[in-house]
Amino acid sequence: MTYLETIRTGLIVFPFLAAAFTLPYALSQYRRYGAVSKYRTLIVYTFMLYMLVIYFMVILPLPERESVEAGHFMEHVNLIPLKQIWLYWKDKPLGFGTMLGYLKSFSLWQLLFNVLLTVPFGVYLRYYFRKDLKQTLLYSFLLSLFFELTQLSALYGIYPGPYRLADVEDLICNSLGGLLGYQTASLFLKILPDRDKIDADTLIAGRTVTGRRRLLASIVDFAMSMVLFTFLQGVALILFHGGAEASGSAASRVWSFFCVFCLVQVLLTRGYTLGHALCRLRLRSTDGKAASAKQMIKRYGILWCFIELTSILSGVLRRGVPAMEDSWIPFFLVSVSDLYVFVYFLRELFGRQQKGMPHDKWSDTAYASCIGEEETKE
Repeated sequence: MTYLETIRTGLIVFPFLAAAFTLPYALSQYRRYGAVSKYRTLIVYTFMLYMLVIYFMVILPLPERESVEAGHFMEHVNLIPLKQIWLYWKDKPLGFGTMLGYLKSFSLWQLLFNVLLTVPFGVYLRYYFRKDLKQTLLYSFLLSLFFELTQLSALYGIYPGPYRLADVEDLICNSLGGLLGYQTASLFLKILPDRDKIDADTLIAGRTVTGRRRLLASIVDFAMSMVLFTFLQGVALILFHGGAEASGSAASRVWSFFCVFCLVQVLLTRGYTLGHALCRLRLRSTDGKAASAKQMIKRYGILWCFIELTSILSGVLRRGVPAMEDSWIPFFLVSVSDLYVFVYFLRELFGRQQKGMPHDKWSDTAYASCIGEEETKE
């Protein structure tokens, strides 16, 4: 496998890794800054891609297990620094032809590649992670040590023995590459936006409540409500006879449980749910004051009516009125419920700032950013 093929493999795997990383990353950014910076996201995701690619360069290509068991990879460790250079020059006369041949040798290019491999690592450490020279050297050495131990451990015991050489030369070259990257980072510091400016701009943007921020808070609350709902379903199934029937009845009212779950939280905390707290949001009255209990009950009551009451009415009509079985009215009521959730999702996902839905407007409530509140108190 060539280096280009390894990079291509990294590019194929990266979207799946990025998808798994996006939700916790967004939560961490909203929790700390109240917003997600485009510059920071670009830096973090390119760093993640870079680390993935160089890791693949260490472990790929994966050999056949039979070849490792047969002992085709006998040399596991090299503890002699610059061994390949010494072997090349051993018994060779010093001259122009020898020098030219060495410039074309694999051993030299391998050393240079191992130096260049960690140059970006040194750049990231100085520019984004704000590490000094000694810290950069230490982290570069530890990164290289991790790679060498990965090779020595036979890919964490997956293979019966090491299939790559753990080489002390790599420790030296990778550490030098990190130092070179640290020095090279001074060029990027003049071009890229300052880290302090990124933080300040993100905090300013965090004072505005965006739709995606609201949506993420709702997703967290819905996930937590489903965990609790499933737990209660299991308890009912174990403790009560006919628990399966109760479970089936409750399953049709998942959204009702979600509304009650959120309402109880905001009443107890005076404006917070778990999702709101993670995203630094607070439910307030539209006049900027704390929302009253009446407003909170009204808000989630309206939300429940749009999402669940229409579905309940549809079921009642179908079961109680035989003529309604083929009518468009039950279908329309269910459509209202589904459409409300769908519109809410789209508006929050693509809206640049907070856009009130009927349950917001009719209850005179809105979300406020805790970022601005905390700075005002300070």
